[in-house]
Amino acid sequence: MSDIYSRLSEPFPEEMEKTLSKGGTRLTYIPVSEVINRLNKVIGVDKWHSVILSCDRDSLDPDFIVAHVRVTAEISGASVIKDGIGGQKIKRTKNGDIVDLGDEMKGAVSDALKKAVQQLGVGLYLARDIDAMEVEYAQEEGNNTPEVHPKYEKFLEFRNGFGKEELDKVRTFWSEYSGDKPVPKPHEFTEEQLDALIIECARIAVDGKIIIKGEDEGYED
Repeated sequence: MSDIYSRLSEPFPEEMEKTLSKGGTRLTYIPVSEVINRLNKVIGVDKWHSVILSCDRDSLDPDFIVAHVRVTAEISGASVIKDGIGGQKIKRTKNGDIVDLGDEMKGAVSDALKKAVQQLGVGLYLARDIDAMEVEYAQEEGNNTPEVHPKYEKFLEFRNGFGKEELDKVRTFWSEYSGDKPVPKPHEFTEEQLDALIIECARIAVDGKIIIKGEDEGYED
């Protein structure tokens, strides 16, 4: 079971990741075709299937399609069932006409399918933040746990002293800095990434501006 989960939850190659702007934020996603391909390869074409339980225009917002999809998979001899709810906003022309309702329904179903299989680990890393990664890392006890870079401890000093507002700023910075890439595990951070995070945390802490002087970096209020 753990082997199957690790194969399902393995990050997709960067060339398969796509981005889109939604609500002023850039989001990273995996096309549904790649998600289906992952399920076929890991679980087996004949070992899983999905059922569309519903796909209708929302009663409160008719310009939004909501879909409910159920995925059933045979894993290690057991039947695993996961439900997902997805949505898609209806696109209209300048005259107010619907562009393609069928296409929006297909998008809502695809979103619901991906939400369902995310519970099996597929693409889950795209929805996780640094807090979740640290909890998992803390659970990976044992002699085989990789060491983290010394600068990570400095980053933690800042982060552990921040409140919700400051942490939200750190998350926003990471999203912009990394191009919406998923947060690495603590031992996977590069020194360059940690330097950038530490500088940003220091800026947030003093609420100042970064001044670059040659190769040195300082701050002013």
